[in-house]
Amino acid sequence: MTMGEGGAVYTSDTRLKRLVESFRDWGRDCWCPSGRDNTCGNRFGQQFGELPYGYDHKYVYSHFGYNLKVTDMQAAIGCGQLEKLPSFIEARKRNWKMLRDGLSDLADKFILPEATEGSDPSWFGFLLTVKEEAGFTRDDVVNHLESKGIQTRMLFAGNLIKHPCFDEMRKSGEGYRVSGNLENTDMIMRDTFWVGVYPGMTEGMINFMIKTIKDFVR
Repeated sequence: MTMGEGGAVYTSDTRLKRLVESFRDWGRDCWCPSGRDNTCGNRFGQQFGELPYGYDHKYVYSHFGYNLKVTDMQAAIGCGQLEKLPSFIEARKRNWKMLRDGLSDLADKFILPEATEGSDPSWFGFLLTVKEEAGFTRDDVVNHLESKGIQTRMLFAGNLIKHPCFDEMRKSGEGYRVSGNLENTDMIMRDTFWVGVYPGMTEGMINFMIKTIKDFVR
C-alpha cells in the first residue's frame, strides 16, 4: 500500500495502541482521543517526573516521539488502497514463492528466508544472506545484479551504531547501550541484502532475477 508518504498501524493490543499513539504524538503520555479531555479522570492531579504537581496531563511527555499524523488527503488515499490490499498481498506471496522455489538449490551459498512458524507474512522483499563459505561477498553479487538492472537494497541500517550518526557517541562511550555482542546484526550489515517482490513484478522479471543470480553463482 501507499499513502503518498506515511502509513498506518493496525493492532488489537490496547497497550501497543497506546505506545504507538504516544510515539506518533511527540511522545505524549496522555491517551485521550482527539476532541475529548480528562479520560483518565485525573488530568490535573498527578505527579510526573520533576514537573510541578498537577501539570496538565495532556502536555506530559513520557517518550521521545515524533509528529507523524497524516493529512486527510493521505488518509483518503490509504482508505482507497485498502480495497487493493488483498491483491497486493497475493502478488507479494506469489513473487516471493517463485524466488524461493527458483533459488532453493543455492542453499549452500545463501541463507534463504523462511517464514516464522505460525506466521503468514505479506513479504516486504526477498532477503538473501551470503554464507561465509560461498566463495564471493555480498558486494560481489550486489554489484553484479545492479549491473544487470536488478535493484538491490540493504536490510536498512544493519548495525546502527556503526553509522556516522553514532561517531561522537562511540568516541565518548556514552549515549547508547548495547545488549549482547551484536554478532547477528554485524552479519546482516556485512552479508545481507534483498531484492524486490513488489506486486507489479511479472513472472518474466522474477525468472530474470533467478537466472541472473544463478549465472553469477556458477
